[in-house]
Amino acid sequence: MKYINNSNDLSIFLNLDLINDIPIRNISIDTRSIEKESLFIAIKGDKFNGNDFVEEAFKKGASMALVDDKKFKGAKDKKIIYVKNTLKALKKISENIIKKYDGKVVAITGSNGKSSTTNIIAGILNNTGKTIGNFNNEIGMPLSIMNASPKSRNIVIEIGASKPGDIDYLSKILKPFIGVITNIGNSHLEQLKNMEGVLNVKSELINNIKIGGNLIVPSENIKHLSFWKQIRDDINIYTFGMNKDANFFASNIRNTKSGMNFKISSKFIDKDIEINTFLEGEHNIKNILASYVIYHCLNKNPEDFAAKLNSKSIKNIRQIKSKWLRGSTLIDDTYNANPDSTKKSIDLLSNYKKNTVLVLGDMLELGKYKKKFHKDVGEYAKAKGIKTLIGFGRLVKETVNGYGKRGIFFDNEKDLKAYLKKNVTSKDVILIKGSRGMKMERFINV
Repeated sequence: MKYINNSNDLSIFLNLDLINDIPIRNISIDTRSIEKESLFIAIKGDKFNGNDFVEEAFKKGASMALVDDKKFKGAKDKKIIYVKNTLKALKKISENIIKKYDGKVVAITGSNGKSSTTNIIAGILNNTGKTIGNFNNEIGMPLSIMNASPKSRNIVIEIGASKPGDIDYLSKILKPFIGVITNIGNSHLEQLKNMEGVLNVKSELINNIKIGGNLIVPSENIKHLSFWKQIRDDINIYTFGMNKDANFFASNIRNTKSGMNFKISSKFIDKDIEINTFLEGEHNIKNILASYVIYHCLNKNPEDFAAKLNSKSIKNIRQIKSKWLRGSTLIDDTYNANPDSTKKSIDLLSNYKKNTVLVLGDMLELGKYKKKFHKDVGEYAKAKGIKTLIGFGRLVKETVNGYGKRGIFFDNEKDLKAYLKKNVTSKDVILIKGSRGMKMERFINV
């Protein structure tokens, strides 16, 4: 059961007068994912117009279509609903659903770690409102809300930003009880200009947290913390991090054969919580800490968190295939990349005693310092002892130059695939990473 199960439900959330009772089992903006009795929402993009695919959507089983092309205005077919702007209609539907929802909403943003943190806490809560696919924007977030179950006690949503105003737009819709900023780093600098711009955009979330709600932020930078406290004094602010000054911190950290073991300590809990996880790396300790603070703010049993942490529902955070080409080990980290997250992945890779290989695609949206950032990553990989660095793209040539002699550069997909097929051995641990636009997952199935 979802909020929109037929045309009558849709009419309520859009404030329209529809008397027909057409079933809606699913909601889609892509005809490739249309199922029987789906509502197809026609979205206009930079390179496509969903209104051009309405006929195809009906052929594939759609029961209704929400459109905004004037050619549909006045259409007699009751299966076609014309609105002036489908994007605004998405916003209106999701706003009205949130008004009706009586559970707690969790909104998660940050330069790095937001997807992993969302997956961890949503998996632990067995949540159905998790952000759909790769979307955490003005399209994907409303779709996530529309696909949430009214029976779910919590909705966990990841929200992203590439320019000022994005997070304000999304969090005004959500009105979260808990807002999480996983970290502040060098992502999307092309649009946000500098670190101050990134900080200000992430802080847009704070203004839209419900009174009496909770803000969860990293403790590493005191300047950021004082900045956030000045914005709101009517919400609770909790910090997490690796140092004891944080409200929630990690201690007794050690690597295990299956991942990591550590304790979560805090003055807000009666005793330390012991964590055993298949996840690896300091960045994932922070993701788990942030997830635990969310759990705490929802007044859940601390022991349950530790027990549920290794559930199957969160094992897609980072896929490790113990047997890849010729018995090698693959770390699939292809979802996205910026300088900070890439260095954290290098830290993870450097923990392996086998022959370490980093396959890196371009890191996009880094503004005027993009060459410097790429070179820095190459120098960092060399300093951490990565045995081989393979670059794919254009900007990553600077990374290869920064890395030095054992760096290899490819600008052709076919050539890189051929190289991997020929040269990977059972002694290799290969981590593949790059910005979403580079589609580095294409190299997983070589």
